[in-house]
Amino acid sequence: MIYIRILHSYAHIYVLTSQLTTKSLTQTKRLWALRRSQSLLDRKITHVLSLVSFNPGNLKNFKDEPFSEYGKPFKHLLIDIDDVEDEDLLIELPKAVKFIDEGLRSERSRHQKSTSSSDVAAAEKAVDRISLDSKESGSSASDSAPPSQTASSDQPPQQSHPRRGAVFVHCAAGKSRSISALIAYLLWRYPDRFTGPAGAQLASTLEGPEADESVAEPVRAALALIKQTRPLAEPNPGFMEQLDLWWQMGCPADGDIETQPIYQRWLYQRAARESIAVGQAPSQLWFEDEQTEKPSDSSSSSSAPTPDRKLRCKKCRRILATAPFIVPHKPRDDNTSTASSCQHFFIEPLSWMRAELEKGELSGRLSCPNTKCGAGVGRYDWKGFPCSCGSREDPAFSLQKARVDEELSRAPLRMPPGRGGNGNL
Repeated sequence: MIYIRILHSYAHIYVLTSQLTTKSLTQTKRLWALRRSQSLLDRKITHVLSLVSFNPGNLKNFKDEPFSEYGKPFKHLLIDIDDVEDEDLLIELPKAVKFIDEGLRSERSRHQKSTSSSDVAAAEKAVDRISLDSKESGSSASDSAPPSQTASSDQPPQQSHPRRGAVFVHCAAGKSRSISALIAYLLWRYPDRFTGPAGAQLASTLEGPEADESVAEPVRAALALIKQTRPLAEPNPGFMEQLDLWWQMGCPADGDIETQPIYQRWLYQRAARESIAVGQAPSQLWFEDEQTEKPSDSSSSSSAPTPDRKLRCKKCRRILATAPFIVPHKPRDDNTSTASSCQHFFIEPLSWMRAELEKGELSGRLSCPNTKCGAGVGRYDWKGFPCSCGSREDPAFSLQKARVDEELSRAPLRMPPGRGGNGNL
């Protein structure tokens, strides 16, 4: 049985709160909880995961002992990462997740000091425990507790020997970086706990920006679970986007994340944003139709036939884009007159645009790639532009509706035997 146990700044995967009193505090002084060496020992910490930029060689506890000495009982992993939206969190998640898992599965060394002091006993009484191994997906914290815990709330759950390790996960404020690592771990270790009705119920408790439905429901559900005992948990929007990608990739803690097309696409988009911010077109180009894994607009699990959508040059009928590469485009409001005024089909950058995009311009015209045609079919702008319907795409690659034809076709309907000859309509 594994618990997340949070008391103030601590959890069985203990989450750090480092309150900042003044902006003039040094980096090491901000690591207040990590400097409380006796508290770490009292809570039987075996592993420390630091997601913050600091030099352990400069860190001392409140007894003026260097971390090189008082940190000997702990296995320590330092991940140097800043709490900014475009920081590459994804590349760090596999080792963070595996480190947490290693810590929770490890055995506590026998020489590690324990304590029965009154302050720790009182602390245990206030601990909120959330079971992640309960068979009942909708059970409450008390329902999912083991019998010994339910019988006496004043006593911590009885642990079987050998005693397992505990992991202290911290950043600078216990709000964004450390929470992101915990979400990634929970999604990898307990994926089924955050899907289906149970996940939907958890995710529905979020409010405001955290309830953004563009982020996968399991990611929001994992955040909601942590917020039950850590209300200030709030990964920055960029980290939430990356956690969404982590889920889309299948939480590849054991794989090479650098080879994942989703991760490569994110890297490219980040580099493109950085170039555009300084008034330059991206130096490297990414064409969606050249990737080994292409998105799909259909689902094999759906019984209804899905339209096969194509955009063709009106002049020569050359196919310019197919359904997987047409960007969903929704008018700012549902007003019929506004929607009908939309004059563009927005698409992903495709390989037939290569010659134009390699010019390195921030904006330009798109022409039909058929050398015998060459008709103007649209335009692009790396900085984006608004559509006449009121919405905006950044960056924007558009085909003008007046210059292309939209073609929709459906798969043949299956009929019961005896109708239509062989069962086809």
